[in-house]
Amino acid sequence: MHSDFESPFTRIHLLYHANQNAITPEEIQPEINSHGYHFSPEQVKQELDHLTSEGYITSIGSQYDITLKGKDELRSVQQHLETLYQEVAKNK
Repeated sequence: MHSDFESPFTRIHLLYHANQNAITPEEIQPEINSHGYHFSPEQVKQELDHLTSEGYITSIGSQYDITLKGKDELRSVQQHLETLYQEVAKNK
């Protein structure tokens, strides 16, 4: 996958996992890369820091957790993904 597309998908994955449990860059990096991405722990931390600066997650030390704004955004993304999936993946 081209890097222009990879970052938004990674951000969605990070929000999803932060919604499940608090995450750290080192713990979540192997999970992110298991989906075919190629992110170092430092790159994952950079994405988490961007999500933090946008108010979607918070950080305490090395732990990142989702905010209410992040939960709302994740729900919105999930709805859009469902529509996109129905159009793009189901109509091959």
